[in-house]
Amino acid sequence: MNDLVKKDSAGVVDNFAGWDDGIEGDDRPENAGIIQGTLVKFSAEGTWVDREGNEIPGDLELVAADVARLVQKWHDQKPVETIILQPHQKFPDVEAMNEAIPRDEWEEGPAGLHGPWQAQHLLYLVNLETMDKYSFPSSTIGGRVAIRDLRDRIMWMRRLKGNDVYAVVTLGRSWMNTKYGGRWRPTFNIKRWVRLGGNQAEALPPSPVTPPTPITAPVQQVAPQSSLSEVSETSLKEDLNDEIPSFEFDEPAPPKQTASKPAPNLKTTARRELKKNPQKPAAKPAGKKGTILDAG
Repeated sequence: MNDLVKKDSAGVVDNFAGWDDGIEGDDRPENAGIIQGTLVKFSAEGTWVDREGNEIPGDLELVAADVARLVQKWHDQKPVETIILQPHQKFPDVEAMNEAIPRDEWEEGPAGLHGPWQAQHLLYLVNLETMDKYSFPSSTIGGRVAIRDLRDRIMWMRRLKGNDVYAVVTLGRSWMNTKYGGRWRPTFNIKRWVRLGGNQAEALPPSPVTPPTPITAPVQQVAPQSSLSEVSETSLKEDLNDEIPSFEFDEPAPPKQTASKPAPNLKTTARRELKKNPQKPAAKPAGKKGTILDAG
């Protein structure tokens, strides 16, 4: 057993991990096929079926394991050329690519004649109980909406719980209106969330995810949602950094009431004034001595 199990810098490697049935000189990577496991389709009747047309139960729980985006060139209902897009890489101009193809190479489809190049969205799913793999490729608007909506929900949950969180889904359907009339489109109903990685899968408690309201004003620091408080608008006083003068006229205050003084006593006042400024009596005029006045 020790000879079968070896260790390297990445950990334990046995013959399961080291399996390779490639051929020397073949540059194709291992498991290079785009479709992994069972190919699933969404029929026009609104049911999920496999390649042979067998219906897939609606209560089958699968883990959304990965997504891919690619552009394929089709001929006789088979892909003859595939371009796999890298993360963050935008789709090429598929319409321009088709315009460069002669019309005799175009094919008839449900919506009419279309070019051989098609943009594809691909979702990989896994059954955690049996490890069966499923692949759902779609070039329709409904399929693109379903995969994009699932991807957005997963990204919101990973922002809250971590990058090792995955959604467990069931295959559902939803009604949508198109220019060709109403029809069913595929949906993925999230049943629960699990954390994958390590020695075992850990189930997470159900937690509703609500995208936060977009912030329209710059903020310096974001507090946890549970402690967010409302911020009132600044007042004119704070904007001007000054007091605002009041232009209202107040009514004049009534004069203060003072106790009335009693009328002064004239006699008492005169005596006081004499004491402060005493005055001498006027001298009588003196006549000449020895002068006899005639009587007649």
